[in-house]
Amino acid sequence: MVAASELPKDLPEPSIDSWRRLDPPVVVSGYIAQGWHDVRAVAINDDTREIRIEWPPPDSRVIDRVTHKVLNRALYQAPPGALSQTPA
Repeated sequence: MVAASELPKDLPEPSIDSWRRLDPPVVVSGYIAQGWHDVRAVAINDDTREIRIEWPPPDSRVIDRVTHKVLNRALYQAPPGALSQTPA
């Protein structure tokens, strides 16, 4: 499992100006693997509103390894105010 302070190794290095780590991660409903699933968003791009999620979800019964995927704004629904642009 990737520690919160580590950047995922399977994605290009994010721009420091636009990506920020969500601490703590935020649970959102994301469209992935041909369906809507509760997933943990671990980072957000404040310019594009894309999010980086962990997949498969941590509560999945079979976890070979956790990867990170990027979802654009059309592919996720977050609770109101959960992904505000003002860092905590």
